[in-house]
Amino acid sequence: MIKTLKALAIGAVGGAAFYAADLPLAWMLGSMCVTTAFAVRGLDMAVDNTLRKIMTAVLGVMLGSSFTTETFGSLMNWSGGLLLLIISAFASMTLVYLLYRRLCGFDRITAYFSAAPGGFNVMYETGEAMGGDGRTIALIHASRIMLVVMTVPLAFRFGIAGDTSGTAVAPSILGQMDELMGYGILLLAGALGYFLGGPLRLPAPHLMGPMVFSAVVHLTGITTAQPPMLLVFAAQLVIGTSIGLRFLGTRVREISRILLISSASTALMIAIAVFLAYESTDMIGISIPGLVLALSPGGLAEMSLVALALGIDVAFVSIMHVIRIMLIVACVPAFYPLVKRIWERADNKA
Repeated sequence: MIKTLKALAIGAVGGAAFYAADLPLAWMLGSMCVTTAFAVRGLDMAVDNTLRKIMTAVLGVMLGSSFTTETFGSLMNWSGGLLLLIISAFASMTLVYLLYRRLCGFDRITAYFSAAPGGFNVMYETGEAMGGDGRTIALIHASRIMLVVMTVPLAFRFGIAGDTSGTAVAPSILGQMDELMGYGILLLAGALGYFLGGPLRLPAPHLMGPMVFSAVVHLTGITTAQPPMLLVFAAQLVIGTSIGLRFLGTRVREISRILLISSASTALMIAIAVFLAYESTDMIGISIPGLVLALSPGGLAEMSLVALALGIDVAFVSIMHVIRIMLIVACVPAFYPLVKRIWERADNKA
């Protein structure tokens, strides 16, 4: 608990600084940057795992509140987005794999599992089990998420979409009793999702479970409430601090090299997302910012929070990232034996 309080206090300094500067996702980006700097210096910190899961559930409830009856009507129109997602994931992984192999000197296994545009934990565990460099795989994926979360919101805020705000706009709730009742319903939805997400075998259960139950109570009109923004800011602080602590114990020289490599591969992935978004926006019927967020290789929770904070096609972005993670987690390890046989045939021919 002391380590957690220390980490959150340090993260809060960065969050407050970013908030004072009126930057998007201030409490997540600020805490992430500051705790990363302290983590690289070796300061002994941690974030309690249960607290992180609870705050992830808060985010899930917030995401679920963005679903409306129009969401279901849009699902059929989003089939083109699914095809675009598959194309983006395949193109990104192929080109980044070649980058890691030919320019960065990674071995095949490490390059293969590092190039996957998602599935941090599964890629790390499977890649290390198959003989890859687990530490490199973990650092590449951690830095990818950090770089995407740091750059994409700022690009939308100051470049592509300068009128977006750093916080989600919540609808007004008339009456104090209605407000309290709405919060009670959200608390119940979040608790049910938190405990049932795992048994229901949902991906990222502590995010998806609360999101599903929250979406149900909003789609059925039971409530229109959203979690208090103070609680959402706290969730941003915990998630941002957790991202920064992934670099705990990493040497400065090592993290500098990984960040340089990851910057190149992440830029390549985002470039593919931007290109596909501009070329397909009319066909898909989703805004360019929405498509870029949906195709960007960030974490499920992090990119959903970016969409929520910027108010950009939240339901579409959340659903696409859920599908992306499911596809990557299911396909990348499953296809590895086939890819390994291709490598062996290439070696035999050589």
